[in-house]
Amino acid sequence: MVLRFIERRQQIESLARRNYTTRLTVGTFVTTAGLPQSLIFSPGISIVSGGNGAGKSTLLGAVWRCLAGQEPQEGSTIPNVPPWLCQLKIAGTHADVPFEAELDVGSQTTSSTFPSSVFYVDPAAETEDVLRHFRSDPQSFDLLEGVEPASFDSSQLQALAYILRREYSEFLVYEVTAFSVDDTPLPYFEVASMGKRYALQQMGRGELVAAYLLWRLQELPPGAVVLLEEPESHLAAFSQEKLVDAIVSIVVKRDLCLIVSSHSPGFFQKLPAEHVVLVSSLPSPSIRCGLPAAEVANHLGVQPRTAAVVLVEDQVAAEFLHAILSSLDRDALRYLDVRAVASGQSGVKRIVSDISSSAADQVRILGVLDGDQRPRGGQASEGLIGYLVGDSAPEVLLRQTINRWRSGEFDDWDSPLPGGSDGLKLCLERLDGRDLHDWIFELADEFGGLRPVIRAITDLVLREPFLKNQCEEVVNWLRSQGRLPH
Repeated sequence: MVLRFIERRQQIESLARRNYTTRLTVGTFVTTAGLPQSLIFSPGISIVSGGNGAGKSTLLGAVWRCLAGQEPQEGSTIPNVPPWLCQLKIAGTHADVPFEAELDVGSQTTSSTFPSSVFYVDPAAETEDVLRHFRSDPQSFDLLEGVEPASFDSSQLQALAYILRREYSEFLVYEVTAFSVDDTPLPYFEVASMGKRYALQQMGRGELVAAYLLWRLQELPPGAVVLLEEPESHLAAFSQEKLVDAIVSIVVKRDLCLIVSSHSPGFFQKLPAEHVVLVSSLPSPSIRCGLPAAEVANHLGVQPRTAAVVLVEDQVAAEFLHAILSSLDRDALRYLDVRAVASGQSGVKRIVSDISSSAADQVRILGVLDGDQRPRGGQASEGLIGYLVGDSAPEVLLRQTINRWRSGEFDDWDSPLPGGSDGLKLCLERLDGRDLHDWIFELADEFGGLRPVIRAITDLVLREPFLKNQCEEVVNWLRSQGRLPH
Protein backbone atom coordinates (compact mmCIF):
# COMPACT_ATOMS: atom_id res chain seq x y z
CA MET A 1 0.00 0.00 0.00
CA VAL A 2 1.85 3.09 -1.26
CA LEU A 3 1.06 6.15 0.86
CA ARG A 4 3.50 8.80 -0.37
CA PHE A 5 1.86 12.11 -1.18
CA ILE A 6 1.72 11.86 -4.96
CA GLU A 7 0.42 8.29 -4.80
CA ARG A 8 -2.26 9.32 -2.29
CA ARG A 9 -3.50 12.00 -4.68
CA GLN A 10 -3.46 9.53 -7.56
CA GLN A 11 -5.46 6.97 -5.56
CA ILE A 12 -8.18 9.54 -4.81
CA GLU A 13 -8.26 10.51 -8.48
CA SER A 14 -8.51 6.79 -9.35
CA LEU A 15 -11.70 6.40 -7.32
CA ALA A 16 -13.83 7.69 -10.18
CA ARG A 17 -11.79 6.08 -12.99
CA ARG A 18 -11.45 2.51 -11.77
CA ASN A 19 -13.54 -0.15 -13.52
CA TYR A 20 -15.26 -1.62 -10.46
CA THR A 21 -16.95 -5.00 -10.56
CA THR A 22 -19.83 -3.57 -8.53
CA ARG A 23 -21.17 -0.06 -9.04
CA LEU A 24 -24.19 1.26 -7.18
CA THR A 25 -25.79 4.13 -9.07
CA VAL A 26 -28.84 5.41 -7.20
CA GLY A 27 -30.96 4.60 -4.18
CA THR A 28 -34.53 5.95 -4.14
CA PHE A 29 -36.07 6.30 -0.70
CA VAL A 30 -39.83 6.77 -0.37
CA THR A 31 -40.72 8.39 2.95
CA THR A 32 -43.82 8.10 5.14
CA ALA A 33 -44.83 11.49 3.75
CA GLY A 34 -44.73 10.02 0.25
CA LEU A 35 -41.79 12.18 -0.80
CA PRO A 36 -38.94 10.42 -2.66
CA GLN A 37 -35.34 11.14 -1.70
CA SER A 38 -32.46 10.10 -3.97
CA LEU A 39 -29.01 8.99 -2.85
CA ILE A 40 -26.57 9.20 -5.76
CA PHE A 41 -23.80 6.70 -5.09
CA SER A 42 -20.23 7.45 -6.17
CA PRO A 43 -17.70 4.97 -7.56
CA GLY A 44 -15.75 3.19 -4.83
CA ILE A 45 -16.81 5.18 -1.76
CA SER A 46 -19.96 7.03 -0.74
CA ILE A 47 -19.85 8.88 2.59
CA VAL A 48 -23.16 9.25 4.43
CA SER A 49 -22.72 12.12 6.87
CA GLY A 50 -24.87 14.05 9.29
CA GLY A 51 -25.22 15.00 12.92
CA ASN A 52 -26.30 12.83 15.83
CA GLY A 53 -29.71 11.30 15.15
CA ALA A 54 -29.60 12.21 11.45
CA GLY A 55 -30.23 8.60 10.43
CA LYS A 56 -26.83 7.57 9.08
CA SER A 57 -26.72 4.15 10.73
CA THR A 58 -30.35 3.27 10.05
CA LEU A 59 -29.85 4.25 6.40
CA LEU A 60 -26.98 1.73 6.20
CA GLY A 61 -29.27 -0.86 7.79
CA ALA A 62 -31.88 -0.25 5.09
CA VAL A 63 -29.29 -0.54 2.30
CA TRP A 64 -28.04 -3.86 3.75
CA ARG A 65 -31.57 -5.34 3.83
CA CYS A 66 -32.31 -4.09 0.34
CA LEU A 67 -29.18 -5.56 -1.27
CA ALA A 68 -29.07 -8.74 0.80
CA GLY A 69 -32.73 -9.47 0.12
CA GLN A 70 -33.33 -10.65 3.68
CA GLU A 71 -33.55 -9.64 7.33
CA PRO A 72 -30.42 -9.88 9.53
CA GLN A 73 -29.98 -12.88 11.78
CA GLU A 74 -31.13 -12.62 15.37
CA GLY A 75 -28.52 -10.87 17.53
CA SER A 76 -27.01 -9.04 14.56
CA THR A 77 -25.69 -5.51 15.15
CA ILE A 78 -27.07 -4.31 11.81
CA PRO A 79 -29.30 -1.29 12.62
CA ASN A 80 -33.03 -1.12 12.01
CA VAL A 81 -34.38 0.85 9.06
CA PRO A 82 -35.22 4.57 9.49
CA PRO A 83 -38.68 5.11 11.03
CA TRP A 84 -39.59 7.43 8.14
CA LEU A 85 -38.82 4.87 5.39
CA CYS A 86 -41.58 3.13 3.43
CA GLN A 87 -39.69 1.80 0.44
CA LEU A 88 -36.15 1.67 -0.94
CA LYS A 89 -35.02 0.81 -4.45
CA ILE A 90 -31.35 0.48 -5.40
CA ALA A 91 -30.02 0.22 -8.94
CA GLY A 92 -26.52 -0.57 -10.13
CA THR A 93 -24.37 -2.94 -12.15
CA HIS A 94 -22.31 -6.02 -11.33
CA ALA A 95 -19.81 -7.20 -13.96
CA ASP A 96 -21.52 -4.69 -16.30
CA VAL A 97 -24.89 -6.43 -15.84
CA PRO A 98 -27.65 -4.20 -14.41
CA PHE A 99 -29.40 -5.22 -11.20
CA GLU A 100 -32.19 -3.87 -9.04
CA ALA A 101 -33.05 -4.43 -5.41
CA GLU A 102 -36.18 -3.36 -3.56
CA LEU A 103 -37.16 -3.20 0.12
CA ASP A 104 -40.79 -2.65 1.14
CA VAL A 105 -40.82 -1.78 4.83
CA GLY A 106 -44.59 -1.95 5.29
CA SER A 107 -44.95 -5.50 3.98
CA GLN A 108 -41.49 -6.51 5.27
CA THR A 109 -40.62 -7.94 1.86
CA THR A 110 -37.40 -7.69 -0.12
CA SER A 111 -36.60 -8.49 -3.71
CA SER A 112 -33.01 -8.46 -4.90
CA THR A 113 -31.12 -9.61 -7.97
CA PHE A 114 -27.81 -8.38 -6.52
CA PRO A 115 -25.38 -11.25 -7.31
CA SER A 116 -22.51 -10.41 -4.93
CA SER A 117 -21.88 -10.28 -1.17
CA VAL A 118 -22.96 -7.51 1.21
CA PHE A 119 -21.06 -6.96 4.47
CA TYR A 120 -21.85 -4.74 7.43
CA VAL A 121 -18.73 -3.73 9.37
CA ASP A 122 -18.81 -1.77 12.64
CA PRO A 123 -15.16 -1.62 13.81
CA ALA A 124 -15.94 -0.05 17.21
CA ALA A 125 -18.63 -2.60 18.11
CA GLU A 126 -16.78 -5.57 16.63
CA THR A 127 -13.51 -4.82 18.42
CA GLU A 128 -15.46 -4.49 21.68
CA ASP A 129 -16.83 -7.96 21.00
CA VAL A 130 -13.31 -9.28 20.31
CA LEU A 131 -12.04 -7.84 23.61
CA ARG A 132 -15.02 -9.21 25.52
CA HIS A 133 -14.42 -12.76 24.28
CA PHE A 134 -10.71 -12.85 25.05
CA ARG A 135 -11.01 -11.03 28.37
CA SER A 136 -13.82 -13.31 29.59
CA ASP A 137 -11.81 -16.49 29.01
CA PRO A 138 -9.13 -16.91 31.70
CA GLN A 139 -7.38 -19.42 29.47
CA SER A 140 -7.52 -17.30 26.35
CA PHE A 141 -3.86 -17.96 25.52
CA ASP A 142 -4.70 -21.68 25.21
CA LEU A 143 -6.97 -20.76 22.30
CA LEU A 144 -3.90 -19.78 20.31
CA GLU A 145 -2.37 -23.24 20.47
CA GLY A 146 -2.44 -24.89 17.09
CA VAL A 147 -3.29 -21.62 15.34
CA GLU A 148 -0.57 -20.52 12.96
CA PRO A 149 -0.34 -16.73 13.03
CA ALA A 150 -0.23 -14.66 9.88
CA SER A 151 1.78 -11.48 9.64
CA PHE A 152 0.66 -8.12 8.36
CA ASP A 153 2.55 -7.70 5.09
CA SER A 154 4.71 -4.67 4.41
CA SER A 155 1.86 -2.68 2.87
CA GLN A 156 -0.41 -3.27 5.88
CA LEU A 157 2.39 -2.32 8.29
CA GLN A 158 3.08 0.80 6.27
CA ALA A 159 -0.61 1.74 6.32
CA LEU A 160 -0.92 1.18 10.07
CA ALA A 161 2.23 3.19 10.77
CA TYR A 162 0.95 5.99 8.53
CA ILE A 163 -2.45 6.12 10.26
CA LEU A 164 -1.16 5.95 13.84
CA ARG A 165 2.24 7.66 13.49
CA ARG A 166 3.94 4.66 15.06
CA GLU A 167 6.58 2.31 13.68
CA TYR A 168 5.88 -1.45 13.74
CA SER A 169 8.43 -4.19 13.22
CA GLU A 170 5.91 -7.03 13.40
CA PHE A 171 2.14 -7.45 13.61
CA LEU A 172 0.87 -11.02 14.06
CA VAL A 173 -2.76 -12.09 13.62
CA TYR A 174 -4.15 -15.30 15.11
CA GLU A 175 -7.52 -16.09 13.54
CA VAL A 176 -9.39 -17.88 16.35
CA THR A 177 -12.59 -19.78 15.51
CA ALA A 178 -13.26 -21.30 18.95
CA PHE A 179 -15.91 -18.69 19.80
CA SER A 180 -18.01 -19.34 16.68
CA VAL A 181 -20.33 -22.19 15.69
CA ASP A 182 -19.76 -21.47 11.99
CA ASP A 183 -15.95 -21.04 12.16
CA THR A 184 -16.11 -17.26 11.75
CA PRO A 185 -12.67 -16.12 12.95
CA LEU A 186 -11.94 -13.47 15.55
CA PRO A 187 -8.49 -11.88 15.33
CA TYR A 188 -6.00 -11.94 18.20
CA PHE A 189 -3.14 -9.47 17.65
CA GLU A 190 0.44 -9.60 18.91
CA VAL A 191 2.52 -6.51 18.20
CA ALA A 192 6.18 -5.49 18.15
CA SER A 193 6.76 -1.73 18.12
CA MET A 194 9.79 0.37 19.09
CA GLY A 195 11.43 -2.50 20.98
CA LYS A 196 8.27 -3.42 22.91
CA ARG A 197 6.01 -6.46 22.50
CA TYR A 198 2.40 -6.48 23.58
CA ALA A 199 -0.85 -8.26 22.77
CA LEU A 200 -4.49 -7.51 22.05
CA GLN A 201 -5.46 -6.72 25.64
CA GLN A 202 -2.75 -4.02 25.93
CA MET A 203 -3.58 -2.24 22.68
CA GLY A 204 -5.16 1.22 22.69
CA ARG A 205 -8.69 1.35 21.31
CA GLY A 206 -7.76 3.55 18.36
CA GLU A 207 -4.85 1.28 17.51
CA LEU A 208 -7.10 -1.77 17.80
CA VAL A 209 -9.85 -0.26 15.62
CA ALA A 210 -7.36 0.71 12.87
CA ALA A 211 -5.65 -2.70 12.89
CA TYR A 212 -8.96 -4.56 12.93
CA LEU A 213 -10.29 -2.48 10.01
CA LEU A 214 -7.20 -3.15 7.86
CA TRP A 215 -7.46 -6.88 8.64
CA ARG A 216 -11.21 -7.01 7.98
CA LEU A 217 -11.19 -5.15 4.68
CA GLN A 218 -8.25 -7.20 3.43
CA GLU A 219 -10.33 -10.37 3.91
CA LEU A 220 -13.30 -9.27 1.80
CA PRO A 221 -13.79 -10.57 -1.76
CA PRO A 222 -13.48 -8.28 -4.78
CA GLY A 223 -16.80 -6.88 -5.93
CA ALA A 224 -18.30 -6.89 -2.43
CA VAL A 225 -20.43 -4.06 -1.09
CA VAL A 226 -19.29 -2.99 2.38
CA LEU A 227 -21.44 -0.91 4.73
CA LEU A 228 -18.89 0.62 7.08
CA GLU A 229 -20.04 2.22 10.34
CA GLU A 230 -17.98 5.20 11.56
CA PRO A 231 -14.49 3.79 10.90
CA GLU A 232 -12.88 6.85 12.54
CA SER A 233 -14.23 5.90 16.00
CA HIS A 234 -11.60 6.10 18.78
CA LEU A 235 -9.02 7.67 16.44
CA ALA A 236 -7.25 10.99 17.01
CA ALA A 237 -7.90 13.79 14.52
CA PHE A 238 -4.58 13.32 12.70
CA SER A 239 -5.31 9.59 12.36
CA GLN A 240 -8.83 10.21 11.01
CA GLU A 241 -7.43 12.30 8.17
CA LYS A 242 -4.93 9.60 7.26
CA LEU A 243 -7.35 6.70 7.64
CA VAL A 244 -9.28 7.76 4.56
CA ASP A 245 -6.08 7.48 2.45
CA ALA A 246 -5.61 3.89 3.59
CA ILE A 247 -9.26 3.03 2.93
CA VAL A 248 -9.18 4.61 -0.55
CA SER A 249 -6.07 2.56 -1.38
CA ILE A 250 -7.78 -0.67 -0.29
CA VAL A 251 -10.97 0.17 -2.22
CA VAL A 252 -9.10 0.88 -5.44
CA LYS A 253 -6.73 -2.08 -5.21
CA ARG A 254 -9.19 -4.68 -3.93
CA ASP A 255 -12.16 -3.61 -6.08
CA LEU A 256 -14.61 -2.90 -3.25
CA CYS A 257 -17.74 -0.72 -3.04
CA LEU A 258 -18.00 1.10 0.30
CA ILE A 259 -20.86 3.06 1.85
CA VAL A 260 -19.48 4.72 4.96
CA SER A 261 -21.27 6.54 7.77
CA SER A 262 -19.30 9.35 9.39
CA HIS A 263 -19.82 12.61 11.25
CA SER A 264 -16.13 13.59 11.24
CA PRO A 265 -15.17 16.02 8.44
CA GLY A 266 -11.51 15.39 9.27
CA PHE A 267 -12.05 11.88 7.94
CA PHE A 268 -13.79 12.66 4.66
CA GLN A 269 -13.20 16.30 3.66
CA LYS A 270 -10.29 15.56 1.29
CA LEU A 271 -12.63 13.48 -0.91
CA PRO A 272 -14.30 15.10 -3.94
CA ALA A 273 -17.75 16.54 -3.23
CA GLU A 274 -19.59 13.87 -5.21
CA HIS A 275 -18.48 11.23 -2.68
CA VAL A 276 -20.20 12.92 0.30
CA VAL A 277 -23.92 12.86 1.12
CA LEU A 278 -25.54 14.84 3.95
CA VAL A 279 -28.59 13.26 5.60
CA SER A 280 -31.01 14.58 8.20
CA SER A 281 -34.26 13.31 9.69
CA LEU A 282 -35.84 16.40 11.26
CA PRO A 283 -38.09 18.20 10.65
CA SER A 284 -38.44 15.94 7.61
CA PRO A 285 -36.05 13.39 6.10
CA SER A 286 -33.67 14.74 3.48
CA ILE A 287 -30.68 13.48 1.51
CA ARG A 288 -28.45 16.13 -0.05
CA CYS A 289 -25.90 14.99 -2.62
CA GLY A 290 -22.99 16.88 -4.15
CA LEU A 291 -22.43 19.44 -1.40
CA PRO A 292 -18.80 20.55 -1.08
CA ALA A 293 -17.05 18.81 1.82
CA ALA A 294 -16.40 22.23 3.34
CA GLU A 295 -20.14 22.93 3.35
CA VAL A 296 -20.82 19.60 5.07
CA ALA A 297 -18.07 20.35 7.59
CA ASN A 298 -19.58 23.75 8.28
CA HIS A 299 -22.99 22.12 8.77
CA LEU A 300 -21.44 19.79 11.34
CA GLY A 301 -19.84 22.71 13.17
CA VAL A 302 -16.25 22.19 11.99
CA GLN A 303 -14.31 24.82 10.11
CA PRO A 304 -12.27 23.40 7.21
CA ARG A 305 -8.51 23.50 7.63
CA THR A 306 -6.53 26.14 5.78
CA ALA A 307 -4.88 24.65 2.71
CA ALA A 308 -2.94 27.73 1.60
CA VAL A 309 -1.96 31.19 2.79
CA VAL A 310 -2.22 33.67 -0.09
CA LEU A 311 -0.06 36.79 0.20
CA VAL A 312 -1.05 39.97 -1.65
CA GLU A 313 0.46 43.47 -1.89
CA ASP A 314 -1.98 45.45 0.27
CA GLN A 315 -5.42 45.50 1.86
CA VAL A 316 -7.18 46.63 -1.32
CA ALA A 317 -5.69 43.67 -3.22
CA ALA A 318 -6.76 41.35 -0.37
CA GLU A 319 -10.36 42.55 -0.51
CA PHE A 320 -10.39 42.43 -4.33
CA LEU A 321 -9.19 38.82 -4.34
CA HIS A 322 -11.68 37.96 -1.59
CA ALA A 323 -14.51 39.46 -3.67
CA ILE A 324 -13.44 37.49 -6.76
CA LEU A 325 -13.34 34.22 -4.82
CA SER A 326 -16.63 34.98 -3.08
CA SER A 327 -18.32 35.47 -6.44
CA LEU A 328 -16.74 32.62 -8.40
CA ASP A 329 -15.77 29.90 -5.90
CA ARG A 330 -17.01 30.28 -2.32
CA ASP A 331 -15.89 26.73 -1.53
CA ALA A 332 -12.27 27.60 -2.41
CA LEU A 333 -12.47 30.65 -0.18
CA ARG A 334 -13.08 28.40 2.84
CA TYR A 335 -9.63 26.84 2.45
CA LEU A 336 -7.63 30.01 1.72
CA ASP A 337 -6.23 32.57 4.14
CA VAL A 338 -5.71 35.81 2.15
CA ARG A 339 -3.27 38.20 3.84
CA ALA A 340 -1.75 41.56 2.90
CA VAL A 341 1.99 42.02 3.53
CA ALA A 342 3.55 45.24 4.77
CA SER A 343 6.20 45.59 2.07
CA GLY A 344 4.23 45.30 -1.19
CA GLN A 345 5.21 43.17 -4.16
CA SER A 346 8.84 42.78 -3.04
CA GLY A 347 7.64 41.42 0.31
CA VAL A 348 5.31 38.94 -1.39
CA LYS A 349 8.09 37.62 -3.62
CA ARG A 350 10.62 37.43 -0.78
CA ILE A 351 8.32 35.56 1.62
CA VAL A 352 7.19 33.08 -1.00
CA SER A 353 10.77 32.35 -2.07
CA ASP A 354 12.08 32.13 1.51
CA ILE A 355 9.47 29.77 2.89
CA SER A 356 9.69 26.19 1.67
CA SER A 357 6.38 24.97 0.29
CA SER A 358 7.59 21.56 -0.79
CA ALA A 359 6.43 19.55 2.23
CA ALA A 360 3.39 17.66 1.01
CA ASP A 361 1.19 17.95 4.08
CA GLN A 362 2.03 21.52 5.12
CA VAL A 363 0.05 24.67 4.37
CA ARG A 364 1.08 26.11 1.02
CA ILE A 365 2.42 29.68 0.77
CA LEU A 366 1.34 31.40 -2.45
CA GLY A 367 1.68 34.96 -3.73
CA VAL A 368 -0.74 36.97 -5.88
CA LEU A 369 0.65 40.25 -7.25
CA ASP A 370 -1.29 43.17 -8.69
CA GLY A 371 -2.11 43.08 -12.39
CA ASP A 372 0.47 45.78 -13.18
CA GLN A 373 3.22 43.32 -12.11
CA ARG A 374 2.19 40.80 -14.76
CA PRO A 375 5.20 40.01 -17.01
CA ARG A 376 5.19 40.51 -20.74
CA GLY A 377 3.26 37.80 -22.50
CA GLY A 378 0.38 38.06 -20.06
CA GLN A 379 0.82 34.68 -18.38
CA ALA A 380 -1.50 34.12 -15.43
CA SER A 381 1.16 32.68 -13.09
CA GLU A 382 4.81 31.86 -12.56
CA GLY A 383 5.34 28.95 -10.19
CA LEU A 384 3.99 29.97 -6.79
CA ILE A 385 3.24 33.55 -7.93
CA GLY A 386 -0.03 34.46 -9.60
CA TYR A 387 -1.49 37.79 -10.76
CA LEU A 388 -4.68 39.68 -10.17
CA VAL A 389 -6.98 40.58 -13.01
CA GLY A 390 -6.13 43.37 -15.46
CA ASP A 391 -2.85 45.13 -16.22
CA SER A 392 -3.03 47.80 -13.51
CA ALA A 393 -3.23 48.11 -9.74
CA PRO A 394 -6.62 47.09 -8.25
CA GLU A 395 -7.45 50.72 -7.28
CA VAL A 396 -7.00 51.78 -10.92
CA LEU A 397 -9.10 48.94 -12.32
CA LEU A 398 -11.85 49.46 -9.76
CA ARG A 399 -11.99 53.22 -10.42
CA GLN A 400 -12.00 52.75 -14.18
CA THR A 401 -14.80 50.21 -13.91
CA ILE A 402 -17.04 52.32 -11.67
CA ASN A 403 -16.46 55.37 -13.91
CA ARG A 404 -17.60 53.36 -16.92
CA TRP A 405 -20.82 52.69 -15.02
CA ARG A 406 -21.17 56.41 -14.27
CA SER A 407 -20.77 57.09 -18.00
CA GLY A 408 -23.69 54.84 -18.92
CA GLU A 409 -22.23 51.36 -19.32
CA PHE A 410 -23.76 48.50 -17.35
CA ASP A 411 -26.98 50.55 -17.18
CA ASP A 412 -28.94 47.55 -15.86
CA TRP A 413 -26.78 47.43 -12.70
CA ASP A 414 -28.12 48.94 -9.49
CA SER A 415 -25.77 49.66 -6.63
CA PRO A 416 -26.32 47.32 -3.64
CA LEU A 417 -24.70 49.90 -1.32
CA PRO A 418 -26.74 52.07 1.09
CA GLY A 419 -28.46 54.88 -0.79
CA GLY A 420 -28.60 52.88 -4.02
CA SER A 421 -27.24 54.05 -7.36
CA ASP A 422 -28.03 57.74 -6.81
CA GLY A 423 -26.24 57.76 -3.47
CA LEU A 424 -23.17 56.09 -4.97
CA LYS A 425 -23.02 58.50 -7.93
CA LEU A 426 -23.32 61.49 -5.62
CA CYS A 427 -20.45 60.23 -3.48
CA LEU A 428 -18.28 59.52 -6.54
CA GLU A 429 -18.78 63.12 -7.71
CA ARG A 430 -17.45 64.39 -4.39
CA LEU A 431 -14.39 62.15 -4.75
CA ASP A 432 -13.43 63.16 -8.28
CA GLY A 433 -9.82 64.28 -8.43
CA ARG A 434 -8.76 62.39 -5.33
CA ASP A 435 -5.55 60.39 -5.22
CA LEU A 436 -6.24 56.71 -5.98
CA HIS A 437 -5.37 55.59 -2.44
CA ASP A 438 -7.47 58.34 -0.84
CA TRP A 439 -10.32 57.71 -3.28
CA ILE A 440 -10.85 54.04 -2.40
CA PHE A 441 -10.55 54.55 1.36
CA GLU A 442 -12.83 57.60 1.46
CA LEU A 443 -15.36 55.68 -0.60
CA ALA A 444 -15.07 52.81 1.88
CA ASP A 445 -15.66 55.20 4.79
CA GLU A 446 -18.92 56.33 3.19
CA PHE A 447 -20.31 52.82 2.76
CA GLY A 448 -19.15 50.74 5.72
CA GLY A 449 -15.67 49.56 4.79
CA LEU A 450 -13.59 48.21 1.95
CA ARG A 451 -15.32 44.82 1.72
CA PRO A 452 -18.83 45.93 0.67
CA VAL A 453 -17.47 48.63 -1.67
CA ILE A 454 -14.98 46.39 -3.46
CA ARG A 455 -17.48 43.53 -3.56
CA ALA A 456 -20.00 45.80 -5.32
CA ILE A 457 -17.51 47.08 -7.92
CA THR A 458 -16.15 43.55 -8.49
CA ASP A 459 -19.63 42.58 -9.62
CA LEU A 460 -19.17 45.12 -12.44
CA VAL A 461 -15.65 43.81 -13.22
CA LEU A 462 -17.08 40.32 -13.73
CA ARG A 463 -19.48 41.66 -16.36
CA GLU A 464 -16.55 42.22 -18.72
CA PRO A 465 -15.91 38.81 -20.43
CA PHE A 466 -12.15 39.29 -20.81
CA LEU A 467 -11.72 40.31 -17.18
CA LYS A 468 -14.00 37.54 -15.97
CA ASN A 469 -11.85 34.99 -17.82
CA GLN A 470 -8.77 36.36 -16.04
CA CYS A 471 -10.58 36.12 -12.70
CA GLU A 472 -11.46 32.50 -13.41
CA GLU A 473 -7.81 31.82 -14.30
CA VAL A 474 -6.52 33.09 -10.96
CA VAL A 475 -9.23 31.16 -9.07
CA ASN A 476 -8.36 27.92 -10.89
CA TRP A 477 -4.67 28.56 -10.25
CA LEU A 478 -5.30 29.04 -6.54
CA ARG A 479 -7.33 25.85 -6.36
CA SER A 480 -4.61 23.90 -8.15
CA GLN A 481 -1.54 25.35 -6.44
CA GLY A 482 -3.28 25.38 -3.05
CA ARG A 483 -4.15 21.69 -3.47
CA LEU A 484 -7.71 22.36 -2.48
CA PRO A 485 -10.19 19.49 -2.17
CA HIS A 486 -12.42 19.13 -5.22
